[in-house]
Amino acid sequence: MSHIDDLIKENLSEDGTVLNLRDKFIGLRGTMELFSKGEILQKVKLLTYSGNQTSDEGAEAIAECPYLTNVENLILNQNDIGDEGAVALANSPNLPKVTKLSLFGNMIGDEGARAFADSPNSKKFIKLDLYKNQFSPAAIKALTESANLKNCEELEIYRE
Repeated sequence: MSHIDDLIKENLSEDGTVLNLRDKFIGLRGTMELFSKGEILQKVKLLTYSGNQTSDEGAEAIAECPYLTNVENLILNQNDIGDEGAVALANSPNLPKVTKLSLFGNMIGDEGARAFADSPNSKKFIKLDLYKNQFSPAAIKALTESANLKNCEELEIYRE
């Protein structure tokens, strides 16, 4: 059994709906392995994956993972995710049930922020946390004025 298999076994709820891998420092290689696991991820509704040093490539692996279709709450705080990862997440067809997405404390700039503002997928969000990222006032304006985010009850976007 691999290290990732051990982490899943230790941190997956008994019913398989909650996977809490916060601050496990899994890194990119482990992220790639985890999100290829398939069946074990299919029941997960709450995925906490903060502090795992995933970067853009890891965010792209999450966005491309076909096994996360039941995830409703996705927490990816403090993972060094920049614009490429944000664009992949904003436009992913593999996260259809995500209504709460937290990307607090990453490195998302204007391109990533605008991807969320422009993506039709953003219409489903009731919470989008982009607090403490690196986008400009123009990107903040794009987010706050986005028709795709008009039903978002919690839009966290302050930089400081």
